[in-house]
Amino acid sequence: MKSLKTALHIWIGIASTLSFLGGWVMLAHSPKPVQPTQAQALVVSITPLPTLPPIQFFNNGFANNPIQNSIAPNPQPNPLVSSGVPLMRTRGS
Repeated sequence: MKSLKTALHIWIGIASTLSFLGGWVMLAHSPKPVQPTQAQALVVSITPLPTLPPIQFFNNGFANNPIQNSIAPNPQPNPLVSSGVPLMRTRGS
């Protein structure tokens, strides 16, 4: 069993090394992209996007509205915890 495992490790190592080298050779011999010359270059005029209006978060909307000013409601106290009774009992050994 140990000789089969060793042979399998060697086979996987050789196969992965040959696959890496073969891929490297194929990539090195692949056609290169064509670089445009000055005559072929396209002139594209790009117009900038319009600017957005500033966000009025603290000036107008959120700070002046007391209803939206509270993020979360106040939590109600749990009567079981405040009375000293634990929430879960396992009654195990």
